[in-house]
Amino acid sequence: MAYDTGISSAVAQYVYTQSNGAVTEPIGGSYLQAYCEYLGATTLVGNSWLITLCDHLGITEPLNGSWTIALANHYGITYPTGGTWWQALAEASGIPSIPFIWDEDTNNWEAELRTWNIPVAPTADFTSDTVTIFEGESVQFTDTSTGLPTSWAWAFSGADQEVYTVQNPLVTYSNPGTYSVSLEATNAQGSDTKTVLNYMTVNVIPVVADFTSNTQAPIEGGTVQFTDISTGTPTQWLWTLPGATPSSSTDQNPSVIYNTAGSYSVTLEASKVGSSDTETKINYIDVVPPITATPITEFETNMWYNTASNPIDKNNFANSLLAFKLYY
Repeated sequence: MAYDTGISSAVAQYVYTQSNGAVTEPIGGSYLQAYCEYLGATTLVGNSWLITLCDHLGITEPLNGSWTIALANHYGITYPTGGTWWQALAEASGIPSIPFIWDEDTNNWEAELRTWNIPVAPTADFTSDTVTIFEGESVQFTDTSTGLPTSWAWAFSGADQEVYTVQNPLVTYSNPGTYSVSLEATNAQGSDTKTVLNYMTVNVIPVVADFTSNTQAPIEGGTVQFTDISTGTPTQWLWTLPGATPSSSTDQNPSVIYNTAGSYSVTLEASKVGSSDTETKINYIDVVPPITATPITEFETNMWYNTASNPIDKNNFANSLLAFKLYY
């Protein structure tokens, strides 16, 4: 691309070179405006596209009263070419690693180390504090994208909340499985997405079946209330209750009746997706008949004594010290 030696052509050459050939036409008659918009600096500063460009490049004040000289200094240019600073800028190959500034104390150009933040599209990336958890636990994700993204779109398959827009989300997984994670990082220059398949492994907490009851020795016709105390948060229950009415139940805490005396085992199978366990307690329930008593019905030597239903022997009682005293 050829230009004449005029100032405007030098500006055009500078813009063309610095944009790597991307900007070839002015906007509103200004190559500097076109270059500023190419860089994403679309808000006019100081009513000047030159000042806008300087502001975008981190140049905060003119040098020797000139923004053009300040811009040239930004590129390490210490002398004009052909009598103009723009011609020197037009011939600049790019931003130097060690630019120069004018030192008024030494009245000379001095090297200055600077860090340049050239806007680029992000490269998405992330980490997490773990990749293996148990159901119900949470994971801290951290954005490690480069390119200074300004917005984030996370997607977590299988999580309690699958979509987040914060930079570093805390994510909870309640269901066992293997799940993918995706992050789209975006700024004014573009966006990038990173997806990792099968990134998270969520393990099941095993079920351990167990139970208690309000009694283990009901009377015939009595009711027994069973209580599930299984661990591992089961979601389904199957009780096997021989001798009881009903003899099986899918309630978590069933109430049953035992009508016949005897000893009976109880079995509970507790389960959920991915885990189950069975607990059997042999002869756990001992059903007893009702208690009966026979009244005193016989009389001897003016004394009452029990029948055979009373463990006290008739003769022993009749001949006892107590009977003797009562009789006499």
